[in-house]
Amino acid sequence: MSNVKIIIKKDLSELKGSTFITGFRTIGEVGYLAIRHLALKRKMERIGYVVTKYYRDVTFVDDYGIATPFDIFYDKDKHLVLLLNHILPFQREWNDFASEVIKWIKKLSINNILLVGALDKRYKVGNESLKWLKTSKCSLNLDYPQLDKQLLMVGPLALFTLHSEIEDLPALVLLPYADRERTDPVAAATAIEVLNKMLSLNVSVDELYEEAKRIEEDLQKQMELLQKELSRGSADRVYM
Repeated sequence: MSNVKIIIKKDLSELKGSTFITGFRTIGEVGYLAIRHLALKRKMERIGYVVTKYYRDVTFVDDYGIATPFDIFYDKDKHLVLLLNHILPFQREWNDFASEVIKWIKKLSINNILLVGALDKRYKVGNESLKWLKTSKCSLNLDYPQLDKQLLMVGPLALFTLHSEIEDLPALVLLPYADRERTDPVAAATAIEVLNKMLSLNVSVDELYEEAKRIEEDLQKQMELLQKELSRGSADRVYM
């Protein structure tokens, strides 16, 4: 029996045939920044949650209300399902997390899976702003270079890609170049601009470009507080 549960407070039939999008707080926090920006700017409806055995005991108030570690949103107009991962699951749960979400997606007969990550810009060659890859069942193509052969992708996004391939699901991974050492809103804007073209979203990225420094500072403070709180022992944690 799986230790990962997906709780949806909406008729699942309405979600069938939609496009699924997610990303994580990895290099430059690009996946997280892009997904959160899409959810907020499109004023998406939160419809559910992912709950794990080792569920993180932290929360905060976001623009849409009380945030859980893994919130699921729905955009009825564009028929999109978004998984917003405010924090990473514990590493021991990464595989179960990816496997169960992908199996759930398969039951929904999802149209396409779009995954947002990043590449370390120190390894950038040429002028391209982004690379990409796709599973064997994906028919989508982009006017950008594909990821180089033998270049390793690791972490939860890699597991989402692997399980999509195993389950014969169409998944495409966007990998804009980003700064590994800091939050990179500009790289997130690059990913959103590509999603805009693919999905006809017309989501403005002006805020990401114009307020990159403020967003970077705010997210850095948030991550520092989260890491500090999660690393504390039970005896000296601050409860509110």
